[in-house]
Amino acid sequence: TVVYLHTTVEQQMKRTMRDKRRPELQNQDLTEDDMVDIMHMRDPLYQEIADIVVETDGRTVRSVAAEVIRLLDEQLS
Repeated sequence: TVVYLHTTVEQQMKRTMRDKRRPELQNQDLTEDDMVDIMHMRDPLYQEIADIVVETDGRTVRSVAAEVIRLLDEQLS
């Protein structure tokens, strides 16, 4: 089962720009427009393979996890 945790580019930038485990995002010249371009390329692929898509903007980890668990339980039922 593939779960796609979807978020806006703005949220992605806030969450990942200082993440040393994401070398592509360490480029100092990377702009929000670049991130939008990346998202436009990747989002359709992620949507296509996802069994479950969960929106994460403005939500706590606990809230997102609870929704993922609920949706997985529904799939198993």
